[in-house]
Amino acid sequence: MRRGEIYLVNFGKKYNSEFGKIRPALIIQNDVANRNIDKVAFKGVTVMPMTSNSSGGDLRVKVLKRGNLEQTSEICINELCTLDVSRIELTVPLTTLSEEEMKEVETKLTKHLGL
Repeated sequence: MRRGEIYLVNFGKKYNSEFGKIRPALIIQNDVANRNIDKVAFKGVTVMPMTSNSSGGDLRVKVLKRGNLEQTSEICINELCTLDVSRIELTVPLTTLSEEEMKEVETKLTKHLGL
């Protein structure tokens, strides 16, 4: 698992406005933490869920259908969350973001967090 890869993630049952169900998500957590996930007690991974319901805007990044990503989707920057690694289907990434896509994610995340 590496930063910038997209995997299927089980977000569980939808609760109010939170994302639910199994859906693609971007691994946004840094690779040092990702490489050492098996060595720590808290096995949380920070991800951004994706949706195929396109709305665009300042807090979304479009990812075109490719690789094992079956639909063009949008990364939901404002839905950043940390989940246990067991919720991620790590057998194969759906796709990996390009350098340009990652820069767009980082720019929008910085804006969202007010950094």
